Amino acid sequence: MLLVATLLPGAVATAAAQPVLPPAEDDTTSSVTMRALLEKTIFKVDVLTLTVRIFGDRAEWIRQLVAMRSGANEVADSVAQLAIHARAATAEIEFKRRVSLNQFVNGIDDNLRKARDAGIIARNDYDLIAAGLPRWFGFLERDGIEKGDRITYEIRGDTLTTRYWTVNGDLRLDQTDVGPERRLAVLGSYFVRKSDFRNDLVGSLFGPQ
Repeated sequence: MLLVATLLPGAVATAAAQPVLPPAEDDTTSSVTMRALLEKTIFKVDVLTLTVRIFGDRAEWIRQLVAMRSGANEVADSVAQLAIHARAATAEIEFKRRVSLNQFVNGIDDNLRKARDAGIIARNDYDLIAAGLPRWFGFLERDGIEKGDRITYEIRGDTLTTRYWTVNGDLRLDQTDVGPERRLAVLGSYFVRKSDFRNDLVGSLFGPQ
């Protein structure tokens, strides 16, 4: 596994100037977009939005599944399997409120554990990723996550690129990991059964919920 990480303390680019581009490895003429809103507490406080795009043949297969069915429950498992194993995909998280580093890491870990328990990622891969999260995002320890901050993921084959953008457009993290376990950890934690996101992501394929 290869890891290349760059922490950038200053403003090096604006978010508006750095859109998430389709992966070049796969056919990008076909894509599907899925969205989810994460709410926490009994008061349904909006925490973040997640947008996932799948490209290429898997996107077309997802479209065909949706066209043949009347509701998300009928295709949830099939769509999830296609998405989890996609090798051309992007994801973007936008935070809707302030979040501490511990809250952020604990939320990721909760869904990662579900992916591990489902056999999507191996236990040793889970251990390495879970241990690395506080270090990779350590720059958030002092000030935490601000409303409007974003994280983008780009998957090209077995290469995962992770970037963290502040609400002011500063690029604070630019990290590249190579290995199938990294893309499986990201997509698996979103689409595993009982994750915080799966129902909304699949449901969004059938229109507003």
